Amino acid sequence: MELDPDPNRVSRRTVLRTGAALAATAAATQVGTTAYASPNGQDQAPADADPNNYVDVQLLSITDLHGYLQPTDVSGYNLVTDRGEQKVVGGAAYLAAHLKRLRAGRRNSIFFSAGDNFSGWPFTVDSHANEPTVEVLNALGLQFSTVGNHELDQRFPEFLIEHMEKGKPYGVAGRDSSFADSTGKRFGGANFAFYTSNVVFNDSGLTIVPPYNIVRVDAGNGTTLPVAFIHLTVTDTATGSTSYQPGMLCLDHLSTVNRMAAQLKSRGVNAIVVVMHEGGTAGKDINGLTNPSGPCFTLAQQASPDISAFVTGHWHAVFNGMIPGPDGVPRPVVEAGLHGQMINEITLKLDRTTGEVVKDLTTSTNHANTHDVAPDPQVQQIVNYWVDEGVKRYNIPLATQSKDITRARNNLGESSMGNLAADVLYWDARQDGDAVDLAVFAAAPRKGSVALAGDGLLEAPGPSGDDARGQILFGEAWNAFGYGNPVLGVTVTGQQILTALQDQWQQAANGAVTLAPLAVSANVSYDVDLTAAPGHRVVPDSIMIKDTALQLDRDYRLAGLAYTLIEADGTTAFHGFRDPVRHDRDREAFIAYLRAHPHIDPPPTNRARPAGGTMTGAMPGAMTGVQHG
Repeated sequence: MELDPDPNRVSRRTVLRTGAALAATAAATQVGTTAYASPNGQDQAPADADPNNYVDVQLLSITDLHGYLQPTDVSGYNLVTDRGEQKVVGGAAYLAAHLKRLRAGRRNSIFFSAGDNFSGWPFTVDSHANEPTVEVLNALGLQFSTVGNHELDQRFPEFLIEHMEKGKPYGVAGRDSSFADSTGKRFGGANFAFYTSNVVFNDSGLTIVPPYNIVRVDAGNGTTLPVAFIHLTVTDTATGSTSYQPGMLCLDHLSTVNRMAAQLKSRGVNAIVVVMHEGGTAGKDINGLTNPSGPCFTLAQQASPDISAFVTGHWHAVFNGMIPGPDGVPRPVVEAGLHGQMINEITLKLDRTTGEVVKDLTTSTNHANTHDVAPDPQVQQIVNYWVDEGVKRYNIPLATQSKDITRARNNLGESSMGNLAADVLYWDARQDGDAVDLAVFAAAPRKGSVALAGDGLLEAPGPSGDDARGQILFGEAWNAFGYGNPVLGVTVTGQQILTALQDQWQQAANGAVTLAPLAVSANVSYDVDLTAAPGHRVVPDSIMIKDTALQLDRDYRLAGLAYTLIEADGTTAFHGFRDPVRHDRDREAFIAYLRAHPHIDPPPTNRARPAGGTMTGAMPGAMTGVQHG
C-alpha cells in the first residue's frame, strides 16, 4: 500500500456559497455498528459474497484531537455512550493500543484525521508550538490529514507548511519552536501531509495545499487499486475568529466535491472517500443516528454517487450510520467526537477487477477509546516527557511587575489589564511594520469569551508558590491573556472609531444601561459624559490619537483581535474594515511583549476621562485585585 498524493492544485476564482443546510431526510437508516443491514438483522455480508472477488480496505480515522494527549479534563468529554453504556475514554497512549489491535492482520489499513489535530488548548502542547501533538501522531502512524480551521490558527504558510510539515523553526529555534522531542532530537516535522480542496488563495484561485490524495492498496499478485480521499474544510475558515487568513477564501462543498469526484473518475479512480472538517449532529450514541442534521448530512444526500463514504469532524459530535445519496443508495456518514474519544473504522470491499466499492458490503463502527486495555508504552513515554516539559516551560521567569495588574474596572470601564492588552496589540502590529495608529481591545465583550483570564497578572506568587513576588512566569502570562486569536491590522474610518467608543454604553429594552468597555492603546484618550444618553456619552471633539484630534472622515490603521473585528464579540462598528494584515496570535504577542519589556508597571486607567468631573472608584461588583495567583 502506498500514498500517491496528487501535486496539482485546483484553480477557481468564483465562490459559491450554499444557503442554510437542509434537514437530513427521514430515510436515514439507523444501522448501529454497520453500514450494511442484512435481511436477517445480522451484521454480516450476504451469503453469496465471495471474499475472493474483493479487496478489503480498512479506514481508521480520528478527528478534533486538539492536542489532548492525556485523557481530557474538560467536563463530560471523557465520557461517551455506546449502546446505552457510558464509557470513560481518551488519551493518546490508549488510542495507540486500540489502533494496534484494530490494525492487526489487516493488509490494507489506512489511518487519517479529519482535521483540528492541534491548535487546541492544553498548555503543554500549545506553548510548545503543537510539536508534542505531531510527535504523538507520527508515533501513531497518521498518514494524512484534512486541514481543519484550527490548522490555520497561525500564519500561513510559515506554520502549517514550513513548520509543521517541513520541520523548519517558527520563530526562534529552541525558544518559540523546534524544541527537543522525547528522543532528544529537534522537531523534524510531521510524517504526514495536509489537504483541502476548498480553501483557495483569493488572487490565484489555487488551493493552499493539494486538494486530494490517492492511496494505492495491495490487491494481490503484484497489483494495486487506487482509493482517493477528497478533503474539505469548514467554509467560514478564512474569515473565522481564530483562523482568519487574509488572502484566502473558501469554496462551497457541493460543487467542489462533485468536481473533484469527476476529476478522479477521469483518472480511473473508482473508490472515493470524502474527509471533511465539517459535520453535524445525530444524537449521543456513538453507533447510531438520531434525528441527523447538519451540513455533512445535507452533502451526503446531494453529492456524487461516485463517493462511497463521508468521514466528518468539526462539530465535536459522535455518530455512525447511513444516509442515502441522490441515487437512493445508502453510504456511511460518521464522526468520531473529539479529544481522542474514539476511532472510526470503515471497511470497504473493492471489486478486485474494477476497484469499485461494493457499497452494500461496506461496514462502519465507532470504537470507543476505552481504558480497558494497557496503554501503549512508547506513546505513554512521549506523553509523559511532554507533560514534564510543560511544567518546566510554565515556570520559566519571563518578566517582573511592580504591582498587581488586574481586571478590576473603574466606572468608565477601564482596567490596568485591559489597557495592557490594548498596548500589546498596538506594539505587536507595529513589530511587523504595520504602521497602526491605535489599538482597541474588548475587555468585557457583550457576547463570547473574554481574552483575559482570571484576575490578571498579580504580584503574589502563583498557585505553586514557587515564583518570587512580582515575578511573571511564562505560564502565568500565557494563561492571563488570550485564547489563540490573531492580531489584525485593518483600515477603518474615524467615524467607525467614534461609533465603537460610543457603543460601549447601550440601553436595553428595560431601560437599563450596560457597559461593554473597549480598552484603547496608550496613545489614545477621550472624555466621557455619563449624564448624556447612551450613544452620545463620548465627547467627539475630545478624542485624541497621538496628540491629534480624531478626524471622522479620515482613514486610520487600527489593531485589534480578529474576534472583535469580525463582530464575534458583539462589536459591530468596524464592519467593512479594509486591508487586513495578520500578525501574531494573542498569546504569542503577549509573551513577545514581555520579553521586550522585562519590567512592567500597571498602565494607568486615565485614557477615558470624566468630562468635567472626577474619576470614581471601581464599579460595583467589578473584579478587585485579589492577592492570589
